[in-house]
Amino acid sequence: MMKSFGKMEYCWWALIGITLFNTFLGEKFNSSALVSILVALTVMCKGLMIIDHFMELRHAHRYLRLLMRAYLIFFPSLIMVTTLL
Repeated sequence: MMKSFGKMEYCWWALIGITLFNTFLGEKFNSSALVSILVALTVMCKGLMIIDHFMELRHAHRYLRLLMRAYLIFFPSLIMVTTLL
């Protein structure tokens, strides 16, 4: 009998979907500012999902979680800013 999916499995499938979406963007569109921004946003989302669900930092100390989130928001934001310049 097959076990029903839990929250972790849904996150795992979402990460695979986002990765395939990014691959699709890279294959179908030439390098453009919009694609770069979309990829940076999805990388940010993937990183936040990994931090919360797979690294189990959701229940970690507030400052540790804040530092990790700031890292994942700061660097994709830099990619977006440099794309727009």
